[in-house]
Amino acid sequence: MEHEVDNHLPCSRSRVVRVYGFALLLALVLFSFHVFVIFDVIGEMLRYKPWLLEHLGPQHTGKIFLLWSFLALMLAHLAEAAVWGLFLSGTRLLPSITEGIYFTAASITTLGYGDILLKYPWRHLGTLIAITGVLMFGCSTAFLFVVLQDAWQQPGSLQNAWQHL
Repeated sequence: MEHEVDNHLPCSRSRVVRVYGFALLLALVLFSFHVFVIFDVIGEMLRYKPWLLEHLGPQHTGKIFLLWSFLALMLAHLAEAAVWGLFLSGTRLLPSITEGIYFTAASITTLGYGDILLKYPWRHLGTLIAITGVLMFGCSTAFLFVVLQDAWQQPGSLQNAWQHL
């Protein structure tokens, strides 16, 4: 069901404060979700590391952890974009959830096509979404680097084998 989009007429100060306040709260909740995915969901995988090392060896264990981390983080970023899309649609700043998700995905990845824009006084929400996205992608990248570094340091890994040549 399509919502009527905010006609971008002057709106009350209280609505602006409510929408921006909720957006800041939403950003905090999504940061918390991202931390949960990194530390709890992916951390839960670490419980299986000894079993994987014993049955698959260090080379395959590192690959499995890296692939599962990619998958978990990709799903987290998609979920975060969907939540922002619901927010933008629910506040009637964009006409549909799909346009909200598209706008968010273009913003959080810094792709920024510019074919969908938020009007005044909502323009700064795009900046907030972009900043939170860059920070979350930065955390994801740093975490993947740690996972990759751990995989390379395992005895029998490809990187370890190259160092001994």
